[in-house]
Amino acid sequence: MNTNFFSFHRYFPVSDRDRKWGLFVTTIGETRVPPQAPYPPVGHPKGYAFDWQHGRVLDSFALVYVSGGRGHFESDGDIHLPVESGNVFLLFPGVWHRYQPDAQTGWHEYWIGFDGVTARNWRKSKFISAAKPVIKVNAEDTMLATFSRMIQAVRATRPALQQILAGAAANLVGLCYSAQQASLETENPRSNAVGQAIARLEGDLGGELDMKTLAQELGVSYSWFRTAFVTHTGLAPHQYLLEMRLVRARNLLAGSRLTVKEIAVQTGFQDEHYFSRLFRQKLNVTPSQWRNRSKKA
Repeated sequence: MNTNFFSFHRYFPVSDRDRKWGLFVTTIGETRVPPQAPYPPVGHPKGYAFDWQHGRVLDSFALVYVSGGRGHFESDGDIHLPVESGNVFLLFPGVWHRYQPDAQTGWHEYWIGFDGVTARNWRKSKFISAAKPVIKVNAEDTMLATFSRMIQAVRATRPALQQILAGAAANLVGLCYSAQQASLETENPRSNAVGQAIARLEGDLGGELDMKTLAQELGVSYSWFRTAFVTHTGLAPHQYLLEMRLVRARNLLAGSRLTVKEIAVQTGFQDEHYFSRLFRQKLNVTPSQWRNRSKKA
């Protein structure tokens, strides 16, 4: 770990345009804290500065990524957790917390503060939770590259900077959510069954795959398979297959001269009328209307 102290940070005003966007960024920064250095460094505005003894309560969200070193995190709910290199911890509005690097190692941290109706909905829908604030990310290269691009954009004062940063912040939270979902299957020798199943489904959209048979072929029970599939994709296996078939059908309608009946058969719908009803139910247009709109686009 680099023994030189380094710190970069910015705090942003938020406009009506930024709030209407649904997600806005309040702060971003990077700090490299060498061993035995005081923490946190001085220079942060009131409302963000804190010390270990008193901790802090924010009025918005924040995501902190520790790329090197180790430390400790505490928050309301009697949460006391170690923080290792490669960990992310999330901070929530109204939730007391404190954190610091280990004096023997220091750490290298990146952070971004954010808020807006989108972030509030993530919390309301339990995509993120103050009860599980520390996450081991499984895509550190992407996390680090995203922070680097954001800091470059800040230094360059890019136009519509808030919208650039908001998109990156959403990406970072998405990586955290993905890591949480993946952790539900870790240490399970069957955890690759869902990935294999997705490959089978996407490679045989016109076939007649039976989900219970597929689970059996993958060496897992159907109940486990269905639960794991929903955790992984947000959809049950059969629903996922239907959605993929409709995607393929839309592409064929837009890019081929096949009849609706031929497209129905190629995408696994033996009944043309059922295909048309399902297509209209999902997209609020008939297959023919979709094709005509695609030609005009």
